[in-house]
Amino acid sequence: MASHLLWLAGAYLAGTLPAALLAARVRGGAGGRALLAEARRQAGETDPHILMVRRLGPAWSTAAMVVDVVKGFIYLLIARAAGGLPSGWLAACGIAIVLGHAFPFYAARMAGRGLAAAAGVYLALLPWQMMLAGVVILIGLRLKNSGLATTIGMASVPVTAALQGQPDAYVAMAVIVFGLLMARRLEGVGEVIRSGVPTPRAVLFRCLFDASAAPRPGEVPGRGEVSPPSGP
Repeated sequence: MASHLLWLAGAYLAGTLPAALLAARVRGGAGGRALLAEARRQAGETDPHILMVRRLGPAWSTAAMVVDVVKGFIYLLIARAAGGLPSGWLAACGIAIVLGHAFPFYAARMAGRGLAAAAGVYLALLPWQMMLAGVVILIGLRLKNSGLATTIGMASVPVTAALQGQPDAYVAMAVIVFGLLMARRLEGVGEVIRSGVPTPRAVLFRCLFDASAAPRPGEVPGRGEVSPPSGP
């Protein structure tokens, strides 16, 4: 039991690895400083990976995103092989990784939205379900509606896991992880409400589109960007 708890604590710490912050520090220069300053101003509003595209370029953002996926994937593979953890504890570790990624106890301004870490967890424990979700997300990117596609894709994981007879612990993990993703999206929703958007609409836009307003034609929603109120 004690060793299992250590693996669980380690999972949370692994999740907190701030890939975006490390990339900004390594890159340095005006771009790195601008990224850190913008992250402080927009805490809870915008995913650091998106800020990295603006300030450091897509290569740096992609590298940080890959690290965020791999950290969960590798940790769970090691926990299963070396720690001999049963499915219940592996599921708990998966939740802890996403929790650490989305709600770290340090560098909170550079915390991710949880999607990359969740993808790594699912690739380790629910690979086929994650691949299906990935297809949905890719279709959404193609249609320029990535926010809604991400919501649908990640919501499909617990459903398909249950239908395919995956362990109950993994199904419950996927439900909780989806809840964490939604909770992270709702950070900063108070500012949207104060700007004049009705509370139900603001919550719906954040949870469904990961945006502060409904996407307009030609926009790419789902990137946590602040949009003007769409009306009362």
